[in-house]
Amino acid sequence: MSNTTTTHGRQRLIDAALNLSYHRRSFSSLGIREITREAGLSAPAFYRHFEDLADLGTAVILEVEKAVIEAFTEVRIRTAQEADLDIRPMLVKRFFDWAVDNPKPVVVGASEAFGSLERMREGLKKTIRAISLDICSDPRISRLLPGLPKDEMIEVLEVLAQNILFMAVDYIEHPDQRDALFEKALRIVAVIFAGAHAVHAMQEEQQT
Repeated sequence: MSNTTTTHGRQRLIDAALNLSYHRRSFSSLGIREITREAGLSAPAFYRHFEDLADLGTAVILEVEKAVIEAFTEVRIRTAQEADLDIRPMLVKRFFDWAVDNPKPVVVGASEAFGSLERMREGLKKTIRAISLDICSDPRISRLLPGLPKDEMIEVLEVLAQNILFMAVDYIEHPDQRDALFEKALRIVAVIFAGAHAVHAMQEEQQT
């Protein structure tokens, strides 16, 4: 079997699972046979690509991670010469736009954040951390949290990423509210950054 055929079959299974769970809102409730039927493949074909449902779910999360990091990299490259630019609004808008173009993995990922598949939950946490690490690598972000240790900065970005992920579901499903949701997201970003900076400053003052 060629690599192209193998990759195509794998992607068909991912797309089938996303399509089914997007409408059902429960990835863990899917059956292997119904996924392969939706994909137009035989049931044994599933196990040529994935160990089990959790393995398939992890693959979905990793696809989201790769796509979002690529989208954010585009923003950073495009604005690399603007050293003083606050890129936070651009990153939020880029993610929301990507979510509108890719609603299924966003909705499924958000709904499985507290789902019964532990590996999928852990995969989502790792993806949120990977995206946060990627954002943190831009000095224009770290300058907005002066003096904050990197680990604490990552924690701040992880909290934001989780909030923005859940807001993206509303952004997808309520086109008439997108401007308001975007503005709300920016307020949340500003508040969390300001709060983290204030707490760090207070802690430093207490230590002196």
